Amino acid sequence: MILLITIILLFIFISNLIVYWLLFIKVKNKQNRLVRSFYKLFPIIWTISLVPIPIINSSFLIMVFPQNLSYFRDYWIFFVLLGIVFIIIGVNFANKAKKVYRVKTLDENSSKLIKSGVFRIIRHPIYSAWVIIFLGAAIISDSIISLIISPIILLILEVHARIEEKLILIPKYGEVYEKYKEKTPYKIIPTPLNFLLIIITFIIVYVGILNFI
Repeated sequence: MILLITIILLFIFISNLIVYWLLFIKVKNKQNRLVRSFYKLFPIIWTISLVPIPIINSSFLIMVFPQNLSYFRDYWIFFVLLGIVFIIIGVNFANKAKKVYRVKTLDENSSKLIKSGVFRIIRHPIYSAWVIIFLGAAIISDSIISLIISPIILLILEVHARIEEKLILIPKYGEVYEKYKEKTPYKIIPTPLNFLLIIITFIIVYVGILNFI
């Protein structure tokens, strides 16, 4: 039952992105009431489809959902701090990105490309924040399913970011964005965090081997 709900939530998340791009490509009038209504709902649907996944799949709910197995088991206490650090980093990324965007919108022409603050480190800090926070929540909740879904979320947002650049950012900012791309990394997970993530992934897989083989 929980697995089915998780699949449905993931399906809603992916469908939300697909509808977003279909409307963007197919509907010429972006001021259309239906389009504007969906764009307002888009981040809400995004949030309510991702946030419940690590919660409902948490091993702490094993008394309610027996299928929710513990991944870390006796090693969980060693990973909980790591999960908290990931969430703090993700929230910090999101807050800094929103703060810079808000200042730019208030103080300058809102159509100007944002290249300051956290946008100097990575081109898509909000998407980075989502991936990092989701992974942190997956670790803290000791959820096998969420740990498996984490790289899927990363891949989906990588594709989403590439489409956004191709269809929106490059046509809008042209050469300015091309120069920005040359100076600022594309990766959703920036360096050196990506190397740390690789090391952590190996450790998590190793713990899984110890616990399940």
